[in-house]
Amino acid sequence: MAGVVEHPSRLCSCQNDPILNGPLNGAVGGSVAFTLINPPSPLPKVLSWAFGNATICTSVNGEVTIQQPYLGRVSLDTSTATLELRNLILSDTGKYMLTTIERVSDAAITIAGSPDPLIAGKSSVSLTCEVKGSITTRTWMKNGETLTPSNRITFSDDNRTVSISPVQREDRGAYKCQVSNPVSNAEGSKTLIVNYGPEAVAIKGQGAVEFGQQIHLSCSAESVPDCTYTWTLNGTNETGTGASFIKENSVYEDSGIYTCTASNSITKLTIKADFQLSVKGT
Repeated sequence: MAGVVEHPSRLCSCQNDPILNGPLNGAVGGSVAFTLINPPSPLPKVLSWAFGNATICTSVNGEVTIQQPYLGRVSLDTSTATLELRNLILSDTGKYMLTTIERVSDAAITIAGSPDPLIAGKSSVSLTCEVKGSITTRTWMKNGETLTPSNRITFSDDNRTVSISPVQREDRGAYKCQVSNPVSNAEGSKTLIVNYGPEAVAIKGQGAVEFGQQIHLSCSAESVPDCTYTWTLNGTNETGTGASFIKENSVYEDSGIYTCTASNSITKLTIKADFQLSVKGT
């Protein structure tokens, strides 16, 4: 009889794929040893030998489990991954395969797509989860919750890359890529900043003040980064800058329409709001 061995199928990709000795020939009642010509160092924590679709034995962190009907017929050297098959029978003829699982490590998220800075409604971005080792599961999280696909968010077939096009303000936050296999896990993270606005500009203050009293108006807007503010009175006279407009002693000429203009230096957008104020006599 003859036992034929293929190159191993593995869950990871390494510089030098392990190579098995073979093809092997054995006699009925005899034994054969399947060995790695170039075993990696250190040896992966999980090893699994199979014959066709049937598992022969597995080793997890050095603990070996042998499946029926191989009890008493096989032994596994966990230091070299060598499998010895004894008391050969004709049905042992076929292909044997070694699968290894390496610990995951050095998980990190890389960003590609539109150049920084990201602008809501205009930019696109791709997040890629880079990791060393054998990956069984890969999960994407955003702000502590599982990230799911949408009409703007798509995942690559292997779940390695998340693409967002176009980005919106709600896409900002902390992204994590969690990877695992039966013997280890790792996590990479990246914070995504999406610039947007200004939006929802509003002015607060008293609409009427007595002559000589203080005028105090405040302007706000939703924006990343924080926007800048300028004030004009009746559309022509610039009266100040900053989120607040304050004048200690009001006069009748201070009556009119105050306009707050909010500007974002990254998005290059501006938005205005008007506020009617009257100065009344005592």
